[in-house]
Amino acid sequence: MRKLFYLLLALVCTGVTCCTGNKDEYVIKGSTSQSRLDGHWVFLVPYGTKAYEDSIGVDSVVIKNGKFEFRGHKGEFLARVTMDRRVRYGTQDLLIVTEPGEITVVIDSVSSGHGTPQNEALQSWKSLKENHDKVSWNQKQHIKYLQEKGDTAYANALTDSLRNFNDYYLNQMHDIMRIVGPGTAYEVLRQRYGEPK
Repeated sequence: MRKLFYLLLALVCTGVTCCTGNKDEYVIKGSTSQSRLDGHWVFLVPYGTKAYEDSIGVDSVVIKNGKFEFRGHKGEFLARVTMDRRVRYGTQDLLIVTEPGEITVVIDSVSSGHGTPQNEALQSWKSLKENHDKVSWNQKQHIKYLQEKGDTAYANALTDSLRNFNDYYLNQMHDIMRIVGPGTAYEVLRQRYGEPK
């Protein structure tokens, strides 16, 4: 009877350990629509210095039938999901946070990440930044053209408009930071956009 009790106690303790261990696990479920990537390696690379990368280690898996999956208990860190450099052309690297939970990643010409709060924040930043950069670049080119043509009045009006657009973008970034709260994604945005006011 005593042996049975200790066996049951060991099973319960093991079950508790497994369950509590899984709550800290990050699961990255990835996919791609590019069939040419089947059989090639995709990498999860800690984002930062080489020493930082080496301290955590690079993880890799092979894409099969357009799918791949990473699982880990290495803690929360910023990482880049990227293809083997021989087949990387035509794919976009993606920054994610390895926070506990299920993270959905799509690697394609335009990549995306969703599923956990910090990765939703990074995806919002990515989408807003891509739009901002496109509009901003076009406006800057138009302003430059107007200045070269001597139309300073219209160039100045567009410059004011661009300044307002940039201020609005900064407010959007600060709103994302307020929503997501302290953590890895917050730090990424804080380093680029400063503390929210």
